[in-house]
Amino acid sequence: MGLILKWGEFDFSALERMTNHMRTSMENGIIEKFMHDFILEVAFRAERKIKPRTPLGETGELRRSWMVGKVERHGNDFVVEIYNNTEYAIFVEYGHRTGKDLTGWVDGRFMMTISMKEIERELQTYYDKHVTRLLDDLMGG
Repeated sequence: MGLILKWGEFDFSALERMTNHMRTSMENGIIEKFMHDFILEVAFRAERKIKPRTPLGETGELRRSWMVGKVERHGNDFVVEIYNNTEYAIFVEYGHRTGKDLTGWVDGRFMMTISMKEIERELQTYYDKHVTRLLDDLMGG
C-alpha cells in the first residue's frame, strides 16, 4: 500500500511490517523477557562484585555462600534477591560488638553496600545496552 502525496509517493510497507513485528513481539512477551534478563544480569554482576570484597576467613564459607535468587514479578515490578545464608553475614557487612563485655567493635566490611552503589552508578550503561538489543529485536533486526 502506498501513499501518493503532492510531492511524491511513499511506500509504507516496511513501516507496516515493522509495526506488525513489534505487535507480535509484544504479544509474545518480549518485554517481560527483556526485564527478566536485564534484572538477572544486574544481579549476577552485583554478585561478582560482592564476592571478592567478602573476607575469605578460615573456611571461605561466607564468600561461597552468596546467591542470586529467581527473578519474580510483583505487579509491575521485577524483583531478585541477592543473599547470603550464613548467620554471621550481616555482622561482617555492618560491623559488630566484640569482647567479653561487648565494648569492642569490629568495623563492617560493607561488601554488599559498596558493590550495590557501584552497580547503581553503572546501571544506565547496562540498561542502554539491553534497550538497544531490545529495539533491534522489536524492529526485526
